[in-house]
Amino acid sequence: MRRPSQEPLPYEELPLGPLDPERVEAMWCYRPGAPRRQTVLPDGRMDLVAHALLDANGRIATVRLAIAGPADRPGTVAHRAPVWSAGVRFQLGWGGACLALDPAALLNQVMTGAAVERHLSALGDDLASALLAATDTSALQAALVQAAHRLSQRAGPPGPMQARALRALRWWRMHPGAPLQALCSALAVPERTLRRDMLATVGLPLRSLAGILRFQRAMALVQAGRAPSLTGLAHDAGYADQAHMTRQFRRLGGFTPAQPEAVPVVVEAAWQAPSAGPAPPGAHAETRAAGPHNLHPRRTAPKAGPPAPSARPPRAAGL
Repeated sequence: MRRPSQEPLPYEELPLGPLDPERVEAMWCYRPGAPRRQTVLPDGRMDLVAHALLDANGRIATVRLAIAGPADRPGTVAHRAPVWSAGVRFQLGWGGACLALDPAALLNQVMTGAAVERHLSALGDDLASALLAATDTSALQAALVQAAHRLSQRAGPPGPMQARALRALRWWRMHPGAPLQALCSALAVPERTLRRDMLATVGLPLRSLAGILRFQRAMALVQAGRAPSLTGLAHDAGYADQAHMTRQFRRLGGFTPAQPEAVPVVVEAAWQAPSAGPAPPGAHAETRAAGPHNLHPRRTAPKAGPPAPSARPPRAAGL
């Protein structure tokens, strides 16, 4: 099988600073040196994004805001220079709560422009005004950090539905490839209840989310060079067989596991962390020692040799 070719991305993840890592997964910026089209794989996250059109002196001429909802299919984003994009990626299960939006209503959609400004203004604290008033990239980055901080604070503690969904997500990260029946049994929660909780919290049906997490795991194994064969890849990622894996790659990525694209993927570090107790039937988790930083997933670019910096292009409407 062929590994994706290396393709450097004009992307950087920034320090979280005062942001709560339990609710905010990453702060990022993205500036292509030339017009480009970027494939983005579904990952279930939500982002608050600011696209800044720069003038000849590198100052901000205009800012356009966007909120990207969760996705269950691949997308393509068209970027043109000189646009500098920055964003906040919320943790899986926290985007809807922090942004005060129903994630299911934004499935495979992006809210842009005036609609985002009205929504943020309704939340108070002049969140939209501070973002739109930025005159340089440093000021815009600082405004995004402040907006994310206020949004994550206003979300408050999780309610019962969100709390159950977050517990399920944490368990799934510790037991990749496990069937839904094992998840429900471990949490002592009926599958029907978890379906409702996950749809309300993440915006995706339970089985769709399970497929996305499995696909992201398979892509991470491919890009890490840990998939010597398609049969082994299907087993390690938790697919029923190679044919099942190929169907899911075509649906979620638009390519096959034998010919994967060079695209960023989310690497769930807990996939490699020790599980609490024996793996459940159907789980194919590889484990190794991992530190506390492995509690949170990161998006990484195709790499060879030493681990590369995490990378994730912005999800938004064409610029």
